[in-house]
Amino acid sequence: MREKDKMKNIGLIVSLIIILFLSTYIFMLKISKKIDSDYKKIGIRVKDYDIEYYTVYNQDILSEYKVYKINNSSIKDIKSQLESSKLWSRDKYYEYIMAEFFEIKDSEKIPIDREDVYYYENGYAIFDVKNAKLYYFSNRPFNHYKDYLESLGLDTRQYDGREIYSVRGGPQGDGTDYYVYSFNKEKGKEISATLDKRQNWSKEKLEIDILDCFEHNSEIFNIQNGYYHYEKVCRTSDAYKKEHFTDEEATGYEVGVYDVDNNILYYYWTSY
Repeated sequence: MREKDKMKNIGLIVSLIIILFLSTYIFMLKISKKIDSDYKKIGIRVKDYDIEYYTVYNQDILSEYKVYKINNSSIKDIKSQLESSKLWSRDKYYEYIMAEFFEIKDSEKIPIDREDVYYYENGYAIFDVKNAKLYYFSNRPFNHYKDYLESLGLDTRQYDGREIYSVRGGPQGDGTDYYVYSFNKEKGKEISATLDKRQNWSKEKLEIDILDCFEHNSEIFNIQNGYYHYEKVCRTSDAYKKEHFTDEEATGYEVGVYDVDNNILYYYWTSY
């Protein structure tokens, strides 16, 4: 009788181990499937068998940085998707952001090939058509860029090109936005005419210590025909105080420079 109880207990333990193993295996399969499908979140229809492999370079509790190698036979279809998508475009990220995309070979960081790439508008993802690779930060909070239509008094949405450097953080969104827009001649003339009527813009060049904020666009110092804007800002939820504050209450400033001859708008906003 005692021997039967012993065998019964052993059988129960073995059953529990098998159940635990199967549960763990099924859970890992689901996690693996979720990871393999991450790229689908950014609007690219790719079959799992089109992924040759992927490499995880950076990983923490909140996000992962991955590089997917896509089967070359799928590139034609994917490029067609990218061209017709409203989420992907040729509008490149600013250089600070571009530095975050890389691969590692023999312990050396290799920057991505920029010859034929598309950029995901609302997040950190780049598709390299030439080399059939997707660079992707999964689960990273998407950065919904604003275009400062109210503060600039301009409609900047009809641009030919746009470079962005945006670093924000904290509950109040402190940080810096640094935009460079390029426009065609027709839109450029429209912007010039608009700025000529704006009281907060002037043809008088700003002081060098203010223009130094455009550290990556030294060409602004050589602008011969331009409009300039400088204003201190106050980050607050109080609508009245946002428009009526002292210099001591200011939390940052914004600088705008428009190059009339080249139809380029430079904009810098910072709050600390």
